[in-house]
Amino acid sequence: MVPFLKQVADHYYNKGAIEGRCFIFPNRRSIAFFTKYLSEAVAGGAHPVIAPEMYTINDFFLKAAGRRTVDRVRLLLELYDSYKSLNPKPESLDEFIFWGDVILADFNDVDKYLVDPKQLFANVADLRQIQDTFTYLTDTQRKAIEAFVSHFSDLSGRLTVNLDSDRADVKGRFLMIWNILYDLYVDFNARLASKGMAYEGMVYRSLAGQLKEKSAADVFRGVFPEDSDFVFVGLNALNECEKTVLRKLRDAGRAEFCWDYSGDMIRDPQNRSSVFMSENVVEFPQAALWDEDGLAVPCVNVVGVPSSAGQAKRIPDVLRCIAEAQAGGDVSGVDLVNCAIVLPDENLLVPVLNSIPEQVSDINVTMGLPMTGSILYSMMSDISSVQLHMVNRKEKWYFYHKQVWDIFSNDLFRKASDSHTQEIVAKVKSEAKYYIPQEDLAGTPLLDAVFCPVLTDPKSNDGGQINAFAEYQKKVMRTVASAAADDMGLALELEYAKEYYNCVNVLQQIGLNVLPVTYVRLLGQLLAAVSVPFRGEPLKGLQIMGPLETRALDFRNLIILSANEGVFPRRNVSSSFI
Repeated sequence: MVPFLKQVADHYYNKGAIEGRCFIFPNRRSIAFFTKYLSEAVAGGAHPVIAPEMYTINDFFLKAAGRRTVDRVRLLLELYDSYKSLNPKPESLDEFIFWGDVILADFNDVDKYLVDPKQLFANVADLRQIQDTFTYLTDTQRKAIEAFVSHFSDLSGRLTVNLDSDRADVKGRFLMIWNILYDLYVDFNARLASKGMAYEGMVYRSLAGQLKEKSAADVFRGVFPEDSDFVFVGLNALNECEKTVLRKLRDAGRAEFCWDYSGDMIRDPQNRSSVFMSENVVEFPQAALWDEDGLAVPCVNVVGVPSSAGQAKRIPDVLRCIAEAQAGGDVSGVDLVNCAIVLPDENLLVPVLNSIPEQVSDINVTMGLPMTGSILYSMMSDISSVQLHMVNRKEKWYFYHKQVWDIFSNDLFRKASDSHTQEIVAKVKSEAKYYIPQEDLAGTPLLDAVFCPVLTDPKSNDGGQINAFAEYQKKVMRTVASAAADDMGLALELEYAKEYYNCVNVLQQIGLNVLPVTYVRLLGQLLAAVSVPFRGEPLKGLQIMGPLETRALDFRNLIILSANEGVFPRRNVSSSFI
């Protein structure tokens, strides 16, 4: 078959005036492949063109709305300020973080799906008002709400939870928060707007709201050229904000839609995976008639392997099988740019990279390696644990042996250790003390930096202690980085060190007055979103990517690892007040 993005590129190149269009894709990987196919069309065509504007759907909304999103930690702190102004008995920030995470996720969903927050966050205490307001609900929906309310009230509708108690139970605390959620939503959004900040759902709702009050021409004037048309390529499941924008642009005659919806397997009404696409094609008709035959029935080979690492070790065999079918057994002769390894489990990235045959000289990794899988992250987590669990006896500080030994066994720590440090480590291990005194872990720059008591009061939320801990973390990273800078095998870890250092700086600049364990949790949230991208030629060699990055792309050969229940597709049940 002809790749979908190639069909789109050829169509708009032949149609002409491609520079006057703006293309919107599901991800950056599809933009790279579209650019490749467009360049091939230009090379084989009669005239050159100016490359059109291209955006991912998220970048398109951010640019059109003229807003910027901020990191989750700043959002949590702003949410807590709003919460304190509305709750007469607010818990500390340390206790609020769990609730706050759930609330942020719910607000994001409420906005992206254009739900009326006033209707959604109705006051549970007034059962009669709920019964009057929700008359449009089905019997099933009404029964569900009544069952929910029954947890907090008796048959007469009288509230049975004491919200004024200083020792409210979980049910009472939940009800107290639920009853202020609408006011919290309003105040939080107003607070963010006044500071020029936003979360993603807020940006989406803002753009959809503008299009309900103004014409598409007025909203997009000044952001995009007035005569530009918008081409939406390869999207799939759309939220209500995205549908609103697409409808407005369609009705204004400024949008065209290209859906990767061809082939009997995709158009099969029993195929649940294409149910959203089938609805989209009806509401937003195709801009052109693409390859009707589409993908033929693929040849699928299922291989059972008893372990995750074992899957990675089978990749050379699979590549040899492909080579035998296509290149006479020579792996280097396979068209690798049309071969992709898909990793639903990102933890398999390193084992996969270590298993690629030597004949494969070019590899393009698009997913990035997450910070949480790095040696540096493991070492810094152990160091935080050491600080949180050290004890003071008779004016001396002692470190628990388990965390100390975890640090000793960390590859980054071992490679940063000089001969003197290694002698001290060997001595500590030989003595096998249960609690190790600080003086036993001193005498070299590395040991002095790591085993320095900083969190002397882990139950205090003093901002000065948190600031000192941040400085301690940065000193440890500087010491380790300088000692390991000449080791080429640690180049990736040094990249992680830079990102870790930046995240610590972000929290330090905010100036948090929280418990040390809360600081560690917040830092973990920032770091969870960090990954170090691999630099390489995106359109050359064997492609390695996550499932979401395959959207709108076509490959001749796919190797999908971890095709196990709960992994692919991933089963992810998130917490929610709703």
